[in-house]
Amino acid sequence: MTMLKRVAMVTIMGAVTFMLGGCGDEAAQKTYSPVPFEKHDRCHLCGMVIAHYEGPKAEVIIKGAEDTPLKFCAGRDAFTYALQPENKRRLLAFYIHDLAKTDWNTPDDKYLIAADQAMYVYGHRREGVMGDEPAAFSDKVAAEKFMKEWGGKLYQYKDITLDLLD
Repeated sequence: MTMLKRVAMVTIMGAVTFMLGGCGDEAAQKTYSPVPFEKHDRCHLCGMVIAHYEGPKAEVIIKGAEDTPLKFCAGRDAFTYALQPENKRRLLAFYIHDLAKTDWNTPDDKYLIAADQAMYVYGHRREGVMGDEPAAFSDKVAAEKFMKEWGGKLYQYKDITLDLLD
């Protein structure tokens, strides 16, 4: 291969790498916000109509579907989806109802918080729509109050794993 061809090849490869790198960075740098749940939304994991069930809900935004949050009838379903290796690497945002500020039975969508900013009570006696539900709290005092009434153990976001949920 001539020197001119090598220079051209390296230049082209560099340009392609730059363009592809820019595509990934744009989605990762964008700021995302939760959207309200609508009465006909279905859970992305199980297909149930979300509004038919009480308890905290969640939504996830992944690369490739940035304009359409994936909605879940329970935090447990959202974690189960988000923690799958093929989804974890595409995760851009994850929101969950903050039980320090809203009611379990009828959670208010204005109190959806970034899941990685919450602490969780798990292993409690309060049944969620999918069974044992990682209950999210932005406030430790509220989480401790919940634990006094319902039991459970306090976890950080990084401690919620597929093994724990299994």
